[in-house]
Amino acid sequence: MNDATAVPTDFEHRLVEAIQPIRQLALAHALYTVMDSGVYETLTAEPGLTSAALAERHGFDAERFAGLCLYLANEGYLARRTGGADEGWHLTDKAAALAPFQPWYTLLVGGYAQTFGQLGDVLKKGAPFASRDGAKVGAGSCGMSMFDALPLADRLLDTLPGEGLTVVDLGCGDAAFLTELVRRRPGLRGVGIEPDEVGSRLAAERVEAEGLSDRITIHRGRAADAASLELPTDGAICFLTAFVLQEMLEQESEAAVEELLRKTMENHPGAHWLVIEVDHQLDDPGTMAHALGLSYYNPYFLLHVITEQRLEKRAFWDELFGRAQLAVVDFAHPDRRVDSTALELGYLLAARNTDAG
Repeated sequence: MNDATAVPTDFEHRLVEAIQPIRQLALAHALYTVMDSGVYETLTAEPGLTSAALAERHGFDAERFAGLCLYLANEGYLARRTGGADEGWHLTDKAAALAPFQPWYTLLVGGYAQTFGQLGDVLKKGAPFASRDGAKVGAGSCGMSMFDALPLADRLLDTLPGEGLTVVDLGCGDAAFLTELVRRRPGLRGVGIEPDEVGSRLAAERVEAEGLSDRITIHRGRAADAASLELPTDGAICFLTAFVLQEMLEQESEAAVEELLRKTMENHPGAHWLVIEVDHQLDDPGTMAHALGLSYYNPYFLLHVITEQRLEKRAFWDELFGRAQLAVVDFAHPDRRVDSTALELGYLLAARNTDAG
């Protein structure tokens, strides 16, 4: 080999750096697999099981699953002990620390891994939008909302009367968000609407399992169906959408969103809207340099470009709500300890007093 084709002395170092995204791709799928399959939960409750015992319990091929365990051990997420009563596999401290963050894996890996895999195809001119796993997206979104959107919604609802209030959750997913909101507020009733067949079934099952069937009703349908629902007349109504209007914008139209807002208010005078959306700042280098901006919102914004969803900036939402004759009663961002980007927007809206201008 002559000097012109000699391998640089730092080639291996550069190679290691260059393929880190590939390593993270494999790791994300491996971690999601142990979470989604129940292995993570099993090892949390029963540390020390062998790979053969874990494979048998969860329906895996023993040899292949053993390879996954060794892979995760090399990445520092599993450790194997030998000898003694707890011989077998254990979650490491690094793995145990992932527990609160499982919904992010459900959303971005379970829901959208297939989406990112279609990137090359969907970028082609005239190509359809990428697909996604709607049930996983709903479940992951609901789980994540326990940390940001749900406390935000709970805080905004403090403005409204507690007793006799019915919250209508459009796009309720597996109803984790709605059931938790109802549980936090003893006088609250809930109505959930979910278009996904699997998601609506899971929502109904959750409501029944948690003993809330007397306070929550689940319907399968589109967000637009909320305008024609028969709702209780013995208390206040608040329509709630968390990251749903963005889907209506792309899948239907801007006019459809405005019509939904207007019709619900016409059919239910005195009702409120609680809207949670995301400020689309993919083009703002300062925002995207934020640690959470780069770790979460950067891929989140990308997947919205290639799926049938349309993010908009805060100014767009402000203007749209004004056209729909809605006024902002209250506005907030999530707790800064959870998300300090200020990209998540929480609106509490009511009919605008047109006589006052």
